Amino acid sequence: MINQLGKAALVRALLGAASLLTISTAAIAAAQEDGAVDAARAVDIKTGPLAETLLAIGNAYGVDVIASGDLVAGRRAPAISGNLSPDEALGRALASADLEARPTGEGVFLVAQAAQGGPDGGLETRPAGESGFTDEIVVTAGRRAQPINEIARSVIVISPAVIEENLVKTSNIGDLIGASVPGFGAPNAMDILRTQTLRGREPQYLIDGVPLSYNGGAGIGGSPLVKFDPEVIGRLEVLYGPTTVYGAGATGGVIQFFTREPIEGDPLEVRVRFQATTFPGAPQPLGQDALSFKPSIAVSGDLGRFDYLASFSYDQQNGVFDAEGDLSNPVFYGFSNDFNYFGKAGFDITDNQRIEGFYSRIDRNTDGRFFATRFKDNGLAIGVEGPAGAEFQFGPDNMPTDEKELWNLRYTHDDLFGGALALQYYGRDELRVGGFVDLRIAALNPTWPEGWPDNYQAFFIDKGYGFRSQYSRDITDRISVLAGVDYEDQERRSDAVVYDLPADFDETLDVTGPRIREDFFLFPYTLQTLGVFFQTDIRLTDRLRLSGGLRWEDVSFEIEGGARVFERTLVDGAQVSRPGGSGDNNGLAFNVGVNYDVVDWLTVYASFAQGFEVPSLGQVANLVPPDAALEGAEAANPQIVDNYEIGLRGEAGDFRYSLAGFYADSELGQNFIYDPQTRQGEFNRSPQENYGFEAVLGWRPVSTFDLIGTFSWNDGDFDPDGDGPQGKLPLTALDTQPWKATVNANWDVTQRLELNSQILIVGDRGRAFDEGVDFYNIEGYTVIDVGAFYEIGFGQFGVQITNLFDNEYITPGRQTYLNNPVFAPRVVGAPGRAISVSYTATF
Repeated sequence: MINQLGKAALVRALLGAASLLTISTAAIAAAQEDGAVDAARAVDIKTGPLAETLLAIGNAYGVDVIASGDLVAGRRAPAISGNLSPDEALGRALASADLEARPTGEGVFLVAQAAQGGPDGGLETRPAGESGFTDEIVVTAGRRAQPINEIARSVIVISPAVIEENLVKTSNIGDLIGASVPGFGAPNAMDILRTQTLRGREPQYLIDGVPLSYNGGAGIGGSPLVKFDPEVIGRLEVLYGPTTVYGAGATGGVIQFFTREPIEGDPLEVRVRFQATTFPGAPQPLGQDALSFKPSIAVSGDLGRFDYLASFSYDQQNGVFDAEGDLSNPVFYGFSNDFNYFGKAGFDITDNQRIEGFYSRIDRNTDGRFFATRFKDNGLAIGVEGPAGAEFQFGPDNMPTDEKELWNLRYTHDDLFGGALALQYYGRDELRVGGFVDLRIAALNPTWPEGWPDNYQAFFIDKGYGFRSQYSRDITDRISVLAGVDYEDQERRSDAVVYDLPADFDETLDVTGPRIREDFFLFPYTLQTLGVFFQTDIRLTDRLRLSGGLRWEDVSFEIEGGARVFERTLVDGAQVSRPGGSGDNNGLAFNVGVNYDVVDWLTVYASFAQGFEVPSLGQVANLVPPDAALEGAEAANPQIVDNYEIGLRGEAGDFRYSLAGFYADSELGQNFIYDPQTRQGEFNRSPQENYGFEAVLGWRPVSTFDLIGTFSWNDGDFDPDGDGPQGKLPLTALDTQPWKATVNANWDVTQRLELNSQILIVGDRGRAFDEGVDFYNIEGYTVIDVGAFYEIGFGQFGVQITNLFDNEYITPGRQTYLNNPVFAPRVVGAPGRAISVSYTATF
């Protein structure tokens, strides 16, 4: 029998051709004789080069750590301290490098590329030649790195491989999340997040810590996910439920995107990618209308202490066709092209200090083609190109445009008084001038509200900047703390202009005429937020962990008074001008959680967490009577959400699973309620509750195949009259989604060929319709996608077929427009069968 040292020597010999760096210690034999290799012990290792940290761990525990020089070259490891086992110490050292240490024998660890995360623990990427799942997934969306089994809430991690697979299908990030994340609304084939919430509440969206959504939620017509190029996403993490570490606007949870990292150890890497999508059922599948495409190029490199990444892409989005081959672009959304720019750089000031940042910009243009409306036999509306493909004639002051900028600057010190300091400055700036919206057909309907315009063009401004600071430290080997201060200043403005159309407008499409009205689309406002938080984690025993924290938040705002273009309340036939005003709200939210490892394959957790959020301020003034003051109005009061969650997760052999149930309530919710007579909606503040559960099950019988199933159901009620349980009504489909299930299969047929498939099932939801809250009954559907990736000597080809069986259906987001004459032009069929191909090469 070969002894353990012999095994280590054998491994070195077998892997020597791969330029391995072996980090060993002379104390191995003694440690093994004492049986102490797996024992926890106190360590205190400062941040530094990864190779040196691995050597220090080997010396501390008397273990043999074997790593390829290519894997560890140029990488750094964080400070490691506490009473840890060798597995735990190695996990912390390797987490940020996306590496893991795999035991190959007692006292011998082999460092390799980590398997990436999938639903609640990482199932999408399959490490070649190895069965079972990853031992540990480290989550950083909570503002510090934590193993997933130590977090007392539901967590989803979506790997780069899964993101790449979905981006071949679509550039729509909301659809990517909807197809991958349980508890989030199903894909709706729109840029706006209509019907897409997280457990029926608004999450906070971030990219590298930069907020994409404003305090008050994304809103039904919000579009926070079109502010950056999805090409730059490296990883996606979802933390469910309110958090004290992010606060403002995160009542549903946190959805954070992490941008791709520069290549390490190589001064220059070039990545080129081309993607094209078409609809075979279109009249001309390879014609301009049906063919969309996106070329991109990215360069990155590591120059020692300096690293960089820059990318550019051009995204030409043309027609979308339904299962009958009809153009299904909605009447209010034309064809577009995006120029996407992204740059990211970092500099290691010292071994412990680093400064890094990014800049992102999107310039979107539309080709100006006019779409009228006609209805098909099944009641769905389809877009129809205007006469001879005519385009709108805009002036220099109303030319449709969409310009979005994001920037981020971050400084970190990994060893300041025994802890880690992080400082961040960020900003965003968006200017959007919408296209012309022709409502003349709808205005002829007898139910069209008096005073509403028959045309308009919207102008939007969103600006903001903020600062974040935090400090984390392990007080003892069992207690760690995190504290910080956040500040944000933001401005949002949305105006609408109504034109006096010339008599020959249908021939000239001239939108340069006189403006007969200039009102608000939503009430403009400015807002300042200050938050202070503290969070601690305590390991009571090796199996039992407690966590808790609190956040104090102060929000001050000022809303501008005026009239809304869509205002049902009229005085002498004129739009009402409502008063503006200011307010200041503050509150304290806290959380507490517990994790317990019942056995090695089962962890149970329970948590209570509060969220503090101001309402959608652009809607608030509309709830205040025209002759009343805004100051002190209940409609402007914040929403305090109490969230309760209980769940379990674990891994047993070839299976990984998680199950979570939740209940959340607030005395002042924010939702929409419809008048069944006028079929118009209005913003509502009343008691609200949401509840539901999610389940994830993964099975990997062999290293080359895995199967992942998810199921989520959520529902909710509100009390518009505030008269208790007897007055409860079901939330509308705008505020909670029908149940959703997915089944994903991935098979590495060979080292070059990978096959994948997804079944997406969206259920019915008629409860709100049956009780007269909704005037539409959500009907479910099933969609099947399949795809493949094939490695060749100079790149990778990918092909994805979405809606394989060309199923005809309407997404939940579109179904909420049904039976509403005002919005009927937006009811279009979902995309039919589409074929997307991609080619990626790196050199």
